[in-house]
Amino acid sequence: MGERYPDGEPRAWLIRGGRDGEREPRALQEGLAIVGWNELGDLSALRTWADLTSELQRVYPDATRNVIGNWTGQLWKFSKEITEGDLLVMPLRSPFGFFAVGRVTGPYEYRSAEPPGFRQIRRVKWLRSDISGEAIRADLRASLGSLLTVCRLARNDAARRIAVLAAGGTDPGMGDEEEVTSSEKLLEDAASRDSDNLRTLTIRSLLEHWGWERRTSAVIDVIKADLAAKGLTTRPPFTEGSVSDEVVLVPIASEPGSGGEAAEETPGEENTEDVTELQPMTLRLGSLPAPLVSVASTATLTYAKTVMLTRRFSQLAVVDDDGTFHGAVSWESIGKAHIASHDPTLKDAIVPALVVDHDALLLEQIRPIYDQGFIFVRNADRMNVTGIITASDLTGQFGTLARPFVLIEEAENRLRRAVDKIFTVDDLKEAVPQHQRSRVHQAADLTFGNYCHLLRDPRRWSALGWHIDHVLFLDRLEEVRRVRNELMHFTTDELSGEKYDQLNALLNLLRTVDPRP
Repeated sequence: MGERYPDGEPRAWLIRGGRDGEREPRALQEGLAIVGWNELGDLSALRTWADLTSELQRVYPDATRNVIGNWTGQLWKFSKEITEGDLLVMPLRSPFGFFAVGRVTGPYEYRSAEPPGFRQIRRVKWLRSDISGEAIRADLRASLGSLLTVCRLARNDAARRIAVLAAGGTDPGMGDEEEVTSSEKLLEDAASRDSDNLRTLTIRSLLEHWGWERRTSAVIDVIKADLAAKGLTTRPPFTEGSVSDEVVLVPIASEPGSGGEAAEETPGEENTEDVTELQPMTLRLGSLPAPLVSVASTATLTYAKTVMLTRRFSQLAVVDDDGTFHGAVSWESIGKAHIASHDPTLKDAIVPALVVDHDALLLEQIRPIYDQGFIFVRNADRMNVTGIITASDLTGQFGTLARPFVLIEEAENRLRRAVDKIFTVDDLKEAVPQHQRSRVHQAADLTFGNYCHLLRDPRRWSALGWHIDHVLFLDRLEEVRRVRNELMHFTTDELSGEKYDQLNALLNLLRTVDPRP
């Protein structure tokens, strides 16, 4: 049986039914997965990767090294790695936009009596052949768009989700979030709901409906404009908090009453997103504040200390049930209270604390946060203190934001070192558009896109002498180029695990071909 994940699910693979779907009918009718490579014989006799590579080179002498490497990987997966119990997905040409899902039931076979193109097979029990692309969320659908005939579907919990699809369900996504449709359908659904049945979803899911995963300024402006056009907003603001937080899509009061009086407010409207204003260009506190934990001014000092020890806090807000803010207690203020009195109360340990609005400029608050160790944050109502930012939070947040830049910097440095060693300035100039060549004098002058163009040439690739697949390397390089471009649009939202996988995949290749620090 196939390799299992900790939750018991098998692996999943993409198998195409031919460039024009020519193998699909027989595959579905006879319970098979079929690949081409007409000129090849029985692959079961080829026991090593090197054996398979040599046979492909013999049979296809005109194929380039990178093509041979690509084919070796696909055929090795098909004949050796895919095992009984694994799931297969076959994109269908007829009907177009649909997918078949099956489970592998037998080992690799070679059928010499079959016509060319139908000899390399695996037995499959096809479970469904009617899965619409609309039932599959955007991230998984993107993986199913691979141009390879055979590839592993490993990202974004693909195997578990495909198993759900095979059982007759719809794609459950990465967790418990609802199915993603489109922004238009989301807004139509939200606008049609009664006030006692409002649409609730996570900020992550909200972004996915527009095809994004991070809240850059441009992304926020588009979503705000679309919400405003439908007479909707979110409660609380979708621009604040973690992407895993939930928001409710609520209607905006559209007009005053018949007598000219203001329209009745939607409950909780004071904590909604202002969709009429574009996202500020200057970075503000936004999603940084952590939810506030506080004690009432009537609590005992012992109780406050116990809360701090339990939560491992260095400071604690003192806020009454009616929202009255009294200040903060910290281990420093508690120590001073004990020095000043034999039996200090909570009141003796309370000290003033800086409170800023949630939309305060971030850069202006960095110095006070580090000087005082923390600041408290008011919510959109400008009255209630609802969040805290500590120096530790700020350090951790900027560490998270800096991490992808550090990884990309290492990748660029390794590329630069290799390219400077092998190529002439004239080679480098050929990698950039004509009007930019005068500025290129060394590899440091190249962009990630320039590296992609430079190394796409098989002659230059061969000059590097790297024994890794050319096509796969270029794919990784292109992925990181897109990640780098996305990072240039600053947001406090963390890069997704998939994007980190792409960065690390390229770095692993570069560290392998040149293990020097």
